[in-house]
Amino acid sequence: MGKDGRDAERVTTTLTRTQKAELDRLAKAQGVKVAWLVRRAVERFLEESAGGPMLPLDQKGGEDAKR
Repeated sequence: MGKDGRDAERVTTTLTRTQKAELDRLAKAQGVKVAWLVRRAVERFLEESAGGPMLPLDQKGGEDAKR
């Protein structure tokens, strides 16, 4: 996703309170935003569905993680 969001589309979903709390905890522990964790999880799911990696994931979060 570009910095200006031109290659992005917003998606809204509903999580249980437990799921959201766990995402908040993980994000805080890893020093990233919940949105980055969700994008990473979606990327991994799509990779597995396609049978292999599509793009390398930045394990440290990178610039996108600071949003």
